[in-house]
Amino acid sequence: MKKRRLKIRLALLVALVSILGLLLVLFAIFCRGGNYNEVEITTESTTVEETTTLPPETEESTTEESTTEPETTTKPPVKWENYNPVEVLNSENWATALISKKYPLGKTYTPTLSPVVDGSSVTADTRVSDAYKLMYEDALTQGVVLTPYSGYCSYSRQQSNYENKVQAFVLQGMTEDEAKANAEKRIEPAGSSENGAGLSVDIVSASAGFASTNEYKWLVNNAHKYGFILRYPEDKTDITGMIYQPWHWRYVGIDVANEMKSNNLCLEEYLKAI
Repeated sequence: MKKRRLKIRLALLVALVSILGLLLVLFAIFCRGGNYNEVEITTESTTVEETTTLPPETEESTTEESTTEPETTTKPPVKWENYNPVEVLNSENWATALISKKYPLGKTYTPTLSPVVDGSSVTADTRVSDAYKLMYEDALTQGVVLTPYSGYCSYSRQQSNYENKVQAFVLQGMTEDEAKANAEKRIEPAGSSENGAGLSVDIVSASAGFASTNEYKWLVNNAHKYGFILRYPEDKTDITGMIYQPWHWRYVGIDVANEMKSNNLCLEEYLKAI
Protein backbone atom coordinates (compact mmCIF):
# COMPACT_ATOMS: atom_id res chain seq x y z
CA MET A 1 0.00 0.00 0.00
CA LYS A 2 2.78 2.36 0.98
CA LYS A 3 4.78 1.52 -2.20
CA ARG A 4 1.78 2.35 -4.39
CA ARG A 5 1.39 5.81 -2.87
CA LEU A 6 5.08 6.53 -3.32
CA LYS A 7 4.89 5.68 -7.03
CA ILE A 8 1.91 8.00 -7.48
CA ARG A 9 3.77 10.92 -5.84
CA LEU A 10 6.88 10.37 -7.98
CA ALA A 11 4.71 10.36 -11.13
CA LEU A 12 3.03 13.63 -10.13
CA LEU A 13 6.42 15.18 -9.35
CA VAL A 14 7.78 14.17 -12.75
CA ALA A 15 4.70 15.58 -14.46
CA LEU A 16 5.00 18.85 -12.56
CA VAL A 17 8.68 19.18 -13.46
CA SER A 18 7.86 18.50 -17.11
CA ILE A 19 5.16 21.17 -17.14
CA LEU A 20 7.52 23.71 -15.54
CA GLY A 21 10.20 22.89 -18.10
CA LEU A 22 7.75 23.35 -20.97
CA LEU A 23 6.67 26.73 -19.60
CA LEU A 24 10.29 27.86 -19.33
CA VAL A 25 10.94 26.87 -22.97
CA LEU A 26 7.85 28.77 -24.19
CA PHE A 27 8.82 31.85 -22.20
CA ALA A 28 12.32 31.85 -23.67
CA ILE A 29 10.95 31.60 -27.22
CA PHE A 30 8.54 34.49 -26.67
CA CYS A 31 11.26 36.75 -25.26
CA ARG A 32 13.62 36.06 -28.26
CA GLY A 33 10.89 37.01 -30.78
CA GLY A 34 10.22 40.40 -29.09
CA ASN A 35 13.91 41.40 -29.03
CA TYR A 36 14.30 40.68 -32.79
CA ASN A 37 11.51 43.08 -33.71
CA GLU A 38 13.00 45.93 -31.69
CA VAL A 39 16.37 45.57 -33.47
CA GLU A 40 14.69 45.79 -36.90
CA ILE A 41 12.87 49.06 -36.05
CA THR A 42 16.01 50.71 -34.67
CA THR A 43 18.04 49.85 -37.79
CA GLU A 44 15.47 51.38 -40.22
CA SER A 45 15.21 54.68 -38.35
CA THR A 46 19.01 55.06 -38.27
CA THR A 47 19.20 54.53 -42.06
CA VAL A 48 16.62 57.28 -42.76
CA GLU A 49 18.51 59.83 -40.67
CA GLU A 50 21.81 59.15 -42.49
CA THR A 51 20.33 59.75 -45.98
CA THR A 52 19.08 63.28 -45.17
CA THR A 53 22.62 64.82 -45.01
CA LEU A 54 23.20 67.73 -47.57
CA PRO A 55 26.59 68.76 -49.11
CA PRO A 56 27.99 71.85 -47.33
CA GLU A 57 28.35 75.39 -48.84
CA THR A 58 27.43 74.51 -52.43
CA GLU A 59 25.67 77.84 -53.18
CA GLU A 60 28.42 80.03 -51.73
CA SER A 61 31.16 78.50 -53.89
CA THR A 62 29.02 78.92 -57.05
CA THR A 63 28.39 82.62 -56.30
CA GLU A 64 32.08 83.38 -55.85
CA GLU A 65 33.04 81.84 -59.22
CA SER A 66 30.42 83.86 -61.19
CA THR A 67 31.73 87.35 -60.27
CA THR A 68 33.81 87.89 -63.45
CA GLU A 69 33.93 91.43 -64.94
CA PRO A 70 33.73 91.81 -68.77
CA GLU A 71 36.83 93.04 -70.59
CA THR A 72 36.69 96.41 -72.34
CA THR A 73 38.68 97.56 -75.36
CA THR A 74 39.42 101.05 -76.62
CA LYS A 75 40.18 102.12 -80.19
CA PRO A 76 43.69 103.58 -80.49
CA PRO A 77 43.75 107.22 -81.68
CA VAL A 78 44.92 108.06 -85.19
CA LYS A 79 48.43 109.56 -85.29
CA TRP A 80 47.79 112.36 -87.76
CA GLU A 81 51.38 113.59 -87.87
CA ASN A 82 52.37 110.35 -89.67
CA TYR A 83 49.09 109.71 -91.46
CA ASN A 84 49.28 108.15 -94.94
CA PRO A 85 45.93 107.44 -96.67
CA VAL A 86 47.47 104.90 -99.04
CA GLU A 87 48.63 102.81 -96.08
CA VAL A 88 45.14 103.00 -94.57
CA LEU A 89 43.51 101.97 -97.87
CA ASN A 90 45.69 98.85 -97.86
CA SER A 91 44.79 97.95 -94.27
CA GLU A 92 41.69 96.58 -92.54
CA ASN A 93 40.59 100.17 -91.85
CA TRP A 94 40.39 101.02 -95.56
CA ALA A 95 36.76 102.20 -95.43
CA THR A 96 37.53 105.10 -93.07
CA ALA A 97 40.52 106.48 -94.96
CA LEU A 98 40.54 110.30 -94.82
CA ILE A 99 41.65 111.83 -98.13
CA SER A 100 42.05 115.59 -98.56
CA LYS A 101 44.52 118.33 -99.49
CA LYS A 102 46.28 117.70 -96.19
CA TYR A 103 46.29 113.92 -96.71
CA PRO A 104 46.48 113.36 -100.50
CA LEU A 105 46.74 110.10 -102.40
CA GLY A 106 49.04 111.47 -105.05
CA LYS A 107 49.23 110.13 -108.60
CA THR A 108 50.09 106.48 -108.05
CA TYR A 109 47.22 104.91 -106.11
CA THR A 110 44.80 102.89 -108.27
CA PRO A 111 42.03 100.80 -106.65
CA THR A 112 40.63 97.55 -107.96
CA LEU A 113 37.45 98.67 -109.72
CA SER A 114 34.10 97.19 -110.73
CA PRO A 115 30.75 98.66 -111.88
CA VAL A 116 28.56 99.86 -109.01
CA VAL A 117 25.52 98.55 -110.92
CA ASP A 118 25.58 95.81 -113.55
CA GLY A 119 25.82 97.38 -116.99
CA SER A 120 26.82 100.84 -115.69
CA SER A 121 29.99 102.66 -116.75
CA VAL A 122 30.28 104.15 -113.25
CA THR A 123 32.85 102.24 -111.21
CA ALA A 124 34.16 102.22 -107.64
CA ASP A 125 36.48 100.21 -105.44
CA THR A 126 35.15 96.63 -105.71
CA ARG A 127 34.53 96.54 -101.96
CA VAL A 128 32.30 99.60 -102.31
CA SER A 129 30.60 98.37 -105.48
CA ASP A 130 29.36 95.24 -103.73
CA ALA A 131 27.68 97.33 -101.01
CA TYR A 132 26.21 99.78 -103.54
CA LYS A 133 24.68 96.98 -105.61
CA LEU A 134 22.88 95.63 -102.57
CA MET A 135 21.59 99.10 -101.64
CA TYR A 136 20.52 99.78 -105.23
CA GLU A 137 18.59 96.51 -105.50
CA ASP A 138 16.83 96.95 -102.14
CA ALA A 139 15.84 100.53 -102.99
CA LEU A 140 14.51 99.36 -106.35
CA THR A 141 12.03 97.02 -104.63
CA GLN A 142 10.60 100.11 -102.90
CA GLY A 143 10.24 102.09 -106.13
CA VAL A 144 13.41 104.15 -105.61
CA VAL A 145 16.00 104.23 -108.41
CA LEU A 146 19.48 105.19 -107.17
CA THR A 147 21.03 105.71 -110.60
CA PRO A 148 24.82 106.21 -110.22
CA TYR A 149 25.95 109.51 -111.74
CA SER A 150 29.71 109.24 -111.18
CA GLY A 151 32.17 107.28 -109.06
CA TYR A 152 35.90 106.63 -109.46
CA CYS A 153 37.79 109.49 -111.06
CA SER A 154 41.35 109.15 -112.38
CA TYR A 155 44.09 111.59 -111.46
CA SER A 156 44.11 113.19 -114.91
CA ARG A 157 40.31 113.56 -114.88
CA GLN A 158 40.44 115.14 -111.41
CA GLN A 159 43.04 117.64 -112.62
CA SER A 160 40.96 118.54 -115.67
CA ASN A 161 37.77 119.00 -113.59
CA TYR A 162 39.55 121.20 -111.06
CA GLU A 163 41.17 123.43 -113.67
CA ASN A 164 37.88 123.84 -115.52
CA LYS A 165 36.14 124.89 -112.30
CA VAL A 166 38.85 127.43 -111.49
CA GLN A 167 38.66 128.87 -114.99
CA ALA A 168 34.85 129.17 -114.73
CA PHE A 169 35.20 131.34 -111.61
CA VAL A 170 37.91 133.45 -113.24
CA LEU A 171 35.53 134.13 -116.13
CA GLN A 172 32.99 135.33 -113.55
CA GLY A 173 35.46 138.09 -112.55
CA MET A 174 37.30 136.45 -109.64
CA THR A 175 41.05 136.62 -109.17
CA GLU A 176 43.08 133.41 -109.54
CA ASP A 177 43.29 132.96 -105.76
CA GLU A 178 39.59 133.65 -105.27
CA ALA A 179 38.73 131.24 -108.07
CA LYS A 180 40.87 128.46 -106.51
CA ALA A 181 39.41 129.03 -103.06
CA ASN A 182 35.86 128.75 -104.41
CA ALA A 183 36.71 125.77 -106.63
CA GLU A 184 38.20 123.84 -103.70
CA LYS A 185 34.92 124.09 -101.81
CA ARG A 186 33.37 122.06 -104.59
CA ILE A 187 36.14 119.97 -106.11
CA GLU A 188 39.31 118.77 -104.39
CA PRO A 189 42.56 119.35 -106.31
CA ALA A 190 43.90 116.35 -108.22
CA GLY A 191 45.19 113.63 -105.89
CA SER A 192 43.21 114.99 -102.92
CA SER A 193 39.80 113.60 -103.83
CA GLU A 194 38.30 110.45 -102.33
CA ASN A 195 36.85 109.81 -105.80
CA GLY A 196 40.42 108.88 -106.71
CA ALA A 197 40.18 106.04 -104.19
CA GLY A 198 36.82 104.84 -105.53
CA LEU A 199 35.20 105.19 -102.10
CA SER A 200 32.26 107.43 -103.03
CA VAL A 201 29.42 107.58 -105.53
CA ASP A 202 27.52 110.62 -106.80
CA ILE A 203 23.88 109.56 -107.09
CA VAL A 204 21.34 110.65 -109.74
CA SER A 205 22.86 114.12 -110.30
CA ALA A 206 25.35 116.69 -109.07
CA SER A 207 22.74 119.30 -108.28
CA ALA A 208 21.59 120.89 -105.04
CA GLY A 209 18.05 120.17 -106.21
CA PHE A 210 18.66 116.49 -105.47
CA ALA A 211 17.90 117.26 -101.80
CA SER A 212 14.18 117.58 -102.63
CA THR A 213 13.86 114.18 -104.35
CA ASN A 214 12.46 110.91 -103.02
CA GLU A 215 15.80 109.28 -103.74
CA TYR A 216 17.56 111.65 -101.35
CA LYS A 217 14.96 111.10 -98.63
CA TRP A 218 15.38 107.35 -98.99
CA LEU A 219 19.17 107.66 -98.70
CA VAL A 220 18.92 109.80 -95.57
CA ASN A 221 16.77 107.13 -93.90
CA ASN A 222 18.50 104.00 -95.20
CA ALA A 223 22.01 104.53 -96.63
CA HIS A 224 23.74 103.96 -93.27
CA LYS A 225 22.28 100.43 -93.16
CA TYR A 226 24.48 99.62 -96.15
CA GLY A 227 27.57 101.49 -94.92
CA PHE A 228 27.11 104.83 -96.76
CA ILE A 229 27.10 108.34 -95.28
CA LEU A 230 26.35 111.80 -96.63
CA ARG A 231 29.95 112.95 -96.92
CA TYR A 232 29.38 116.72 -96.94
CA PRO A 233 26.30 117.58 -94.81
CA GLU A 234 24.71 121.01 -94.80
CA ASP A 235 25.45 121.65 -91.11
CA LYS A 236 29.13 120.57 -91.29
CA THR A 237 30.50 122.79 -94.06
CA ASP A 238 32.81 124.67 -91.70
CA ILE A 239 34.36 121.35 -90.65
CA THR A 240 34.57 119.56 -94.00
CA GLY A 241 35.56 122.71 -95.90
CA MET A 242 33.17 121.70 -98.70
CA ILE A 243 29.76 122.99 -99.75
CA TYR A 244 26.66 120.93 -99.03
CA GLN A 245 26.57 118.05 -101.54
CA PRO A 246 23.38 115.99 -101.13
CA TRP A 247 24.33 113.81 -104.11
CA HIS A 248 27.74 112.70 -102.76
CA TRP A 249 27.66 109.50 -100.66
CA ARG A 250 30.74 107.90 -99.16
CA TYR A 251 31.24 104.31 -98.02
CA VAL A 252 32.65 103.91 -94.48
CA GLY A 253 31.30 100.48 -93.46
CA ILE A 254 28.04 99.57 -91.72
CA ASP A 255 29.21 99.86 -88.10
CA VAL A 256 30.87 103.25 -88.61
CA ALA A 257 27.96 104.57 -90.69
CA ASN A 258 25.49 103.63 -87.94
CA GLU A 259 27.62 105.31 -85.27
CA MET A 260 28.02 108.48 -87.34
CA LYS A 261 24.29 108.56 -88.09
CA SER A 262 23.34 108.09 -84.42
CA ASN A 263 25.68 110.85 -83.23
CA ASN A 264 25.31 113.25 -86.20
CA LEU A 265 29.02 113.12 -87.05
CA CYS A 266 30.84 113.87 -90.26
CA LEU A 267 33.95 111.82 -91.09
CA GLU A 268 36.37 114.42 -89.70
CA GLU A 269 34.49 114.43 -86.38
CA TYR A 270 34.38 110.65 -86.22
CA LEU A 271 38.13 110.38 -86.85
CA LYS A 272 38.83 113.37 -84.55
CA ALA A 273 40.64 115.08 -87.42
CA ILE A 274 39.19 118.55 -86.90
